[in-house]
Formats: sequence, structure tokens, C-alpha cells
Amino acid sequence: MLWLTKENLTDYLCRSGRLAPDEAVEVRELTGGVSNVVLYVRRLDVVGGDFVVKQAREQLRVAQPWFSPLERIWREVDVMRWCHRLLESGQRTDEDAADTATPSPPALPAATTPEILWEDRKQFCFAMSAAPPNHTTWKACLLAGEFDTAIAAACGTLLGTLHGQSWGDAAIAEALGDRRLFDDLRLDPYYRTVARQYPQFAEPLQRLLDSVPDHAVALTHADFSPKNLLVYPGGLMMVDFETGHYGDPAFDLGFFLSHLVLKTHFHAARDAQAAAACQALIATFWQHYLPQLPDQVSSEEKHALVGRGIQHLAGGAWARLDGKSPVDYLADVPSRDAIRRACQTILTDGVTQWDDAAYLLLPAS
Repeated sequence: MLWLTKENLTDYLCRSGRLAPDEAVEVRELTGGVSNVVLYVRRLDVVGGDFVVKQAREQLRVAQPWFSPLERIWREVDVMRWCHRLLESGQRTDEDAADTATPSPPALPAATTPEILWEDRKQFCFAMSAAPPNHTTWKACLLAGEFDTAIAAACGTLLGTLHGQSWGDAAIAEALGDRRLFDDLRLDPYYRTVARQYPQFAEPLQRLLDSVPDHAVALTHADFSPKNLLVYPGGLMMVDFETGHYGDPAFDLGFFLSHLVLKTHFHAARDAQAAAACQALIATFWQHYLPQLPDQVSSEEKHALVGRGIQHLAGGAWARLDGKSPVDYLADVPSRDAIRRACQTILTDGVTQWDDAAYLLLPAS
């Protein structure tokens, strides 16, 4: 097997006929992830022809030993295709509704996913369309103190559309029902790793683990975070689908919100006004997420979904301190212990109301 790098990718692409031998390209490695090599190919003579090549690695790039099979990359391809279809379907529904609705709210950034261009099964890699060259990650924007409520709204609409359009879908359940990769790459390195370090809290963490297979109702991205949301003028692209599966959408809620909560603490250590602006993004997300769920989801189911999401928020935020993949921006934040204690309380007491969780988990204004 050929391990692709920025040094040998051009030769591989030419030898495999995916680039002309004399085509001028620039290759750079995209950083931020831990489980794959991701290489951006800029085609200097083809306007709009840039693409990204992704290849799986067995050993993930974290401090603790963490391995996962190379075959997981084909799950990513499958999930990406499903997400692309669901978003297209959701957008058509929104347009149809707009024809008869009263004045619509301001336009949100258009949400997309990459398109699969080709696959190489022998090399465990594939290529996908690239975001515009002027994109950045929403994580970078948030850490830089840029708090765009339109992006938070688009995130709520995007995630709500994925969950709502796939809710109760038997075909997706059959195609993506295997949750072993999700367990390997999320549940074990996050919740079980924390439980091994804090055995006195193993019981509430196990309850959270046990709840996952009991609520498999929708496509779950399982890596829906600011680092995997590429933003650019007028658009938002969701990437990284390898942990996707048909499962409990509450995991996505908790996972995503944990990142906003932790970034609020990051800013609280430096600027209270910035922390408040970051915190406000959470309310905007909720306002745009819940309306996307279909009428078939009862108010009781929505209430239970939010409650489970809050439990996953606590588990996820704690895991980003003490799990196998800690966040890279909280090492010197004095509220680390307070975050940890709040997560422990939410899990132990079974907190399911957002206001109660926010009181415990968010920094005092």
C-alpha cells in the first residue's frame, strides 16, 4: 500500500491517470484532524478544479494509543452521499414552503457537503470536491473572537435538516445501522476512557452509553463540530463523515454544543464580552434546529431528545478534558475544574433542562 503524502501525491495522481503528466498543481496537507491524511490539490491551470484527497490511517495521531481499521473510510463515503441527498431534499422542501409563506427571514449561508469524485479501494483513499479557496474553519473564527449568528443559525438548520429528513428512514437505518466505528472512535475514547479514569462516575457514564442503541431514530454525523464546518462568504460546508451512522441524534446535539460551551470558557478567561457573544450562539442554534424536525416527532420526543442531548453535552465536554482527544485550547483555562464538576453533576443528577445545564456549565457573566 502506498501511504500518500504531499511529496508523493502528484506522482500518484499522474500515474493513476487522475492528472495529466504535465499538469501544474500545488499540494498542501490540511491539519486539524487526527485519524486521516487530508491533502488539498490546487490545480493551477483549471479554474474551480481544486479537490481534496483523503486517506485513512490505522493509528490516530493522539498522545494515547488509538487504532481504527482502514475500512472506516468507506463508511465516510457512504455517509457523505446520504447527507448530500438529505440536504438536497431538505432544501427543496424549504423552497416549496417559501412559495406560500409570509416574508422569510434573512438568507442563511447555503449548507453543502463535498461531492465524491473518485475512489481507490486498494489505497483506502478517495477524492472529493473542495470548498472555495478562501474558506476557513468555524473553529478558527470562534477562537479568533468572530461570533457570526448567521453561521450558528445555519448550523441549527443544517443539523435539524439531516435529523429531520432521515427520522425513521428504514433505508438509511439498514445502510448505516452498524455503529461499531462510532463506538471505536467516539464512545470508547470519550465516555469509557473518562469512566476508567473516574470510576466513581462510571455508573452515570454507563447509563449514557446504554441509552445510545435504544434511541436509533435518525442519521447521526457524530463529528458535527466547528472544526468540521468550513465557512466562506455565503456558504457553509460540512466535512468528516467517518463516524456517521443511523443512531441517536442527541449525540450530535451534545457533541456540537460541548464545543460552543468550551469556547465560551476559553473566551471567559480573557474577555467577558466575547464569552457572552459566544454563549449567545447556543440560543441561536436551538432556535433554528428544533423547527426542522418533522411533525411526526411529538413534543414529548423533542423534549426527550433535548434531555439526552444535554447528557451527551456533559459527557462530551468532560471527555474533551480527560478523554483520548482533548481540545487544544484549554490547557491554561482556570475553569477546567469547574467544567469537570458541572459535567459530573449533570450526569449524576440526570439534568435534562437546558436552563439548569446552562446554569451549571456556562461561566458566570
